[in-house]
This record gives sequence, C-alpha cells and structure tokens, in this order.
Amino acid sequence: MAKLEIRWRFFLVALPFVVVLGWAIGFSIPYYSISPGNALDTSSLISVPHASAQKYKRSIFMTDVTLTHLTPILWLYDHFSSNVTIYPSSEIVGNANPSQFNRQQLSQMANAKLAAGVAAFTYLGRFVPKVYGAEVLATVPGTPAAGILEPGDLITKVGSHIVTSMRTFSSAIVSSAPGVKVKLHVIRQSTSSTSLAFRRLTFAIKLGHDPRDPKRAFLGVEFTQGVFYALPGSIKISTGDIGGPSAGLAFTLQLVQELSHRRFNPKVEVAATGTISPNGTVGQVGGVPQKAVAVYRSGVRVFLVPTAQVAQARTYVGNKLKIFGVSSLTQAIDIIKRLQSTS
Repeated sequence: MAKLEIRWRFFLVALPFVVVLGWAIGFSIPYYSISPGNALDTSSLISVPHASAQKYKRSIFMTDVTLTHLTPILWLYDHFSSNVTIYPSSEIVGNANPSQFNRQQLSQMANAKLAAGVAAFTYLGRFVPKVYGAEVLATVPGTPAAGILEPGDLITKVGSHIVTSMRTFSSAIVSSAPGVKVKLHVIRQSTSSTSLAFRRLTFAIKLGHDPRDPKRAFLGVEFTQGVFYALPGSIKISTGDIGGPSAGLAFTLQLVQELSHRRFNPKVEVAATGTISPNGTVGQVGGVPQKAVAVYRSGVRVFLVPTAQVAQARTYVGNKLKIFGVSSLTQAIDIIKRLQSTS
C-alpha cells in the first residue's frame, strides 16, 4: 500500500511538469526565428540550353535562411543563440495563416525567377515580348472567380474586350450584365518549381451580382496592373520548396553568364542577395545578417547585398567578408569583373 501511495503521489507531482513540458515542446507561439541557412551554387540550380553548367560551377551563390515557427522551448533556445533573430508573427506572415504564407513565398520565388530571366535578357540586349493586363491578387470566396482564377493570373481579354490595364478590365466587367457568361483569356505561369513556361487559358465564367449594386456584374477578384514577359520555357531554375524573392539578383547574374557563354571572372566566387526587377534594379530583402553567416560558412568571401543593407550584412561577420552594396545589375557585374581575388 505504501509503495502504491508513493507512486501515486509521485504521479500527481510529476503530472504538471509533464503537461508543461509537452506544451513547451509542441505548442506554437506567435513568434518566428530567422537563423543562417545555406549558400547554394546557382550553377546546380539553373539550366540554360547549349550552356555547360560545369563551366560556371562555384561562380555565383544564392543564399537563404531558416525560418522557424517557435514553440516555448525553441524560443528559449533561440533567445540565447548567436546569429539568430526572433520576430513577432505579425512581422513575418502578416495576416496570412502558415499555409497561405507558404504559397505566397513560393509565388514570390516564381516571380523572382521570371524577373531574373527578363533582367538577364534585357542586360544582354535581347528582346523579351511582354503582354499587359490585369493581374489577379486574390479571389473572394463564394464568388464566380473563386476556384477558377489564381493569384498571379494575368487577364488579357474579357469577352471581346481587350484588357491592357486596371481601367479596361473594370470597364469590361461593368459593361457586362449580371448572370451573363463571359470568356476570360488568361496567361498563367507554370506552377512547377523548375520551369519558366506559361500557359494561355480560357475560362467561361458566369458573372454574379455586385453586393453593393445588384444591377452591376461582379466577378470577385482583387487585381492590379500586370505585365507578363514571355521567356523561353527551355530555361529552368530548380528551387524545390525554397520561397521568397531574395534570390533574384543571384539568378540574374548566373543567367547573364550562361546566356552570354562568358564567365565574369574565373578567379572569383560571389554570393548575392537582393530582389531583381525586370529593368535590373536591386531591392532590399530580409535576413541579411543570417545570410552573411551562411556565406562565410560556405567558404565564399565576396557578398553582394542591396546598398542600404551593407551594415546589416556585417552584424555577425564583421570584416570577415568583402561586402559590396549594389543597386543595379550593371553595378553588380562591374564589381565582379573588377575583383581579382577573394583574399
């Protein structure tokens, strides 16, 4: 009896600790941590017809970070870890749930690949056809567009109306009657994590009634001015489940080399981070301090970052890397060409 009583008391004492430990390990809290990820050789990710990837091996590196949704015990661990920054969920995912956030990140990566291709072709003086239209940002649940159109779709025609802007798209919908079926002509980029190919699709959608004015037609999309660039689908960039737009500059630098069949400087290995616009402008990104650590750990000693983020890049690595701020693709290429060594 005594032994049973002792065991029972032990159970009662231990139970709260077990519950707390289980909560600390398995319960997510509204915080994320950003820690160093990897520096990846872009020659292993990019495939350009008639270009030998081996020729550009260990030339340009992209960087990423590890993003972790924290539990109490992970928060405690990361709080005392070097090279790690903790942020409230609102600063990372905004109002999106984790699934939506993941889709947004993958969509941003797809856009970064497309922009990188356009910037590379433009730098080399090659023409890239472009089409203007209304870009779908989101669809409203329970409306005619829901389940048919997707974020990123470019609407180029509504019935017989050519769409080239937000205004022409709105006019095309408003000029139609509620309940009428219209044909939407759409350009949709491939959802593949590899291909830059696209499809031209046509959907017959029955328009609904505008909740604010039942006499007006309603489609149910949030949209903005959009433009699509028709790049050769034979160019492939494989990124798997890596998301976000920050590899844009690195992809562009690698594409310029492979498309021109000329390496910038065979003696230099360079890592780069920064968004890229179709005209070659470099934009700011997140996680720069952690990306610098990833670069240093990889053995690469030159790191290109957006101009305004040079100080951030030195947070954890100090002067261990040659860090250059760049605001454009041309400036980045000029810097690489001038470098004679990584020492």
